[in-house]
Amino acid sequence: MKTQRFLFPLLVLILAAAACALPVADSVPFTETPPSVESAPDTETPIPPAATDTPILLPPTDTPLPLPATDIPALTLDQLKNADVNITGVTGNSAATTVKLVNGKYESKSDHTSTDYVNVNMGAQVAYGDLNGDGAQDAAIIIGENYGGTGDFVSVVAMLNQNGQPVFGGSYGVDDRPVINSLAIQNGEILLDATIHGPNDPGCCAAQPVTETLRLWSDKLVQARHTSKIADGTERIIKIDSPAQDSEISGPFTINGSVTIAPFENTLGYSVFVEGKADPIMQSAVMVSATEMGGPGTFTLPLDLTTSDAKGNLRIEISDVSAADGSYLAVATLFVMVK
Repeated sequence: MKTQRFLFPLLVLILAAAACALPVADSVPFTETPPSVESAPDTETPIPPAATDTPILLPPTDTPLPLPATDIPALTLDQLKNADVNITGVTGNSAATTVKLVNGKYESKSDHTSTDYVNVNMGAQVAYGDLNGDGAQDAAIIIGENYGGTGDFVSVVAMLNQNGQPVFGGSYGVDDRPVINSLAIQNGEILLDATIHGPNDPGCCAAQPVTETLRLWSDKLVQARHTSKIADGTERIIKIDSPAQDSEISGPFTINGSVTIAPFENTLGYSVFVEGKADPIMQSAVMVSATEMGGPGTFTLPLDLTTSDAKGNLRIEISDVSAADGSYLAVATLFVMVK
């Protein structure tokens, strides 16, 4: 009996030790990614892509991708620095004046106190890419206009490649004395990163970071997108989720979108433009649904353009406008074809 009492605890200890030696599936931490069909092999030998009908999308790069086959020669920097450009003056009116740059400059008179003095300078930033889908390499340049005072009114200018020659395609006014951080062309649009004047910035010192996406539309260079940043660095963005850009639409439709920062009084404005007409055919407001003031939100904009007989290419601009000075805080534009 004493032997049995001794052997039983010993048996319990042996079984417990064996149990501790078994692996526990849920308690072992991973120190590296476990093998899977998606993980890359640990080798420097390149693996050819599998046969597929899906096109391979390349990541963004500063090196321009090859253009479609064309016999039109690319524009040169020397051509752009000696091209004809349109300027609209300090008021930005539509009565544009054409001037010829010579080595990137134009000056109407030597006396800057003259009432009709004009000085135009081409900036250092130049971008190349196809802006109108014809396969030829177009360009985007920066010009600054001075009329004798301290102001330097800066614009982005689209220069189209017509049979190897630069032709003015449209311009977009950025600001008086902005800081141009970068200029690029991607997917047929001009991308601008700049620092412009906010409502309280002095003329000398622009401090409002913005981005602009511009595209050619109805013989003009128009905003496709505009963003700005608030004091804590949060970007103010309007995003259109549906319909898809450049889609064909017939009958009533609904625009669905979101904002990163709810606008003042939760109200966005919108304008509907028809190609070939300067003024919008419709303007109104759309409410944003947000859980808190200044927080992210969503909006739904039903549109029925059948009553206005709007047909063809349309541009629908949705904007957040500053209550302080009427400037754009954010813009998203939908381009559609209405049958």
